[in-house]
Amino acid sequence: MRVLLLAILAILPFEASAESSEDDKHIVMVLWRGMTDAERGFMEYLSGKVSAHYTILDAKRDKALLANHLKSVTRLNPDLIYTFGTTITLGLLGTESSPSAFREKSATPVVFSIVTDPVGSNIVSSLGAEHRNFTGVSHIVPHNVQLKAISQLSGLDTIGVIFNPLENNSVVTARNIQALSSEFKKDIFLYPLRTRNDKPDSDSIDKVVSMMQEDGVQLAYLPPDSYIISKGQNIVENLHQHGIVTFSATESPIRNNDALFGIVSRYYNAGQFAGYKAEQILTGKSSVSDIPIESLTQYSYIVNVGAAQTLDYYPPVSILKISELVGGHE
Repeated sequence: MRVLLLAILAILPFEASAESSEDDKHIVMVLWRGMTDAERGFMEYLSGKVSAHYTILDAKRDKALLANHLKSVTRLNPDLIYTFGTTITLGLLGTESSPSAFREKSATPVVFSIVTDPVGSNIVSSLGAEHRNFTGVSHIVPHNVQLKAISQLSGLDTIGVIFNPLENNSVVTARNIQALSSEFKKDIFLYPLRTRNDKPDSDSIDKVVSMMQEDGVQLAYLPPDSYIISKGQNIVENLHQHGIVTFSATESPIRNNDALFGIVSRYYNAGQFAGYKAEQILTGKSSVSDIPIESLTQYSYIVNVGAAQTLDYYPPVSILKISELVGGHE
């Protein structure tokens, strides 16, 4: 089986770089911040099972460019559409209460990946929702599981959630985490970044971190937020310089930006799971409406040893024993 990747220029809606077989399935992938491990997992899973060629539409974190891409997907006549993240999935499908024209009229199946909370974002009213032409994968470890892990870290009773208020999934996550404050006996405060011209203002990061320190925040929670991930190095370094421990809901800030700790579902695994669902659709094994929307059931604990050394703060042995250790001198 052959997988052919067709490159798409940012300005032009379509550019074919090579020939494809008439028997190939055409998959359009709408991305927010370029190729991630989720897309690699998706494509590598399908490579041995479905003959396909791909059209990649990368919004490059630009909502205007995303809007143009979403207008072009039907015209590209795909057999299946893959969407990355909550922002793009909502843009294509709308919500349960306010569905998009595509959702109401198109027969093209959609598989989404890396959506934080499909129910909380109102993409569906329940994970078992019927009469839909889409399915997908949520990648986030349940919030109560995350808070249970944080509760094992001694001396960290005041938590601050730093997030981009323009990302729906980040707002939902922040509110859900704060709602668990009583159950886990933690003080949890929300710190949205300032916005300017309908974009997060990177200049507000320093001010927000200083505010967190003034408020006595001991641990910063980094949500599954594309902007926070993109600014991970700046944010994590700033927090650690102020002596604030970091917990991440996604793996990139831990591996790439030296956040201390997190329980994550790997992007690659989420992409593979989405690829499995796409295979069922493209091979006719299952109707899309019969394929459940699911989250991964296996999680990974990751501790960054270099961050622990920088902060002079170490998770307990009970966590270290079950964690993948990265950074520093493991």
